[in-house]
Amino acid sequence: MPWLPPFLIGLALWSCAAWAAHPRELWDVPAFWTVWGAAVLTTAVLAALRPDQALRQTALVFLPLLLVLAVTGLASGGGAGLLPLGLVAVLVLALPAWALAAVTALLRRSG
Repeated sequence: MPWLPPFLIGLALWSCAAWAAHPRELWDVPAFWTVWGAAVLTTAVLAALRPDQALRQTALVFLPLLLVLAVTGLASGGGAGLLPLGLVAVLVLALPAWALAAVTALLRRSG
């Protein structure tokens, strides 16, 4: 189960951000951006450890963000209507992490 550690790391990170943001919107608090930076750096570390799995592990770190957004949205009485927008937001937030993971994996393979 090589997918489990990056997923659990992401779940822990994003859950901490949601806890810090409660009851406000997740990205409205500075803690979210701190966690986002930690998630991006985590993907670089994972890419250095497993360069052949860098992009998959990045997705696994950021996938729990969508889960946390859905759970916090439903818990606050909102519906799932904005979930597609949340998916787009998660993809945009993951782009720098994917780029860093790809560069890290490339450097690791060549060095």
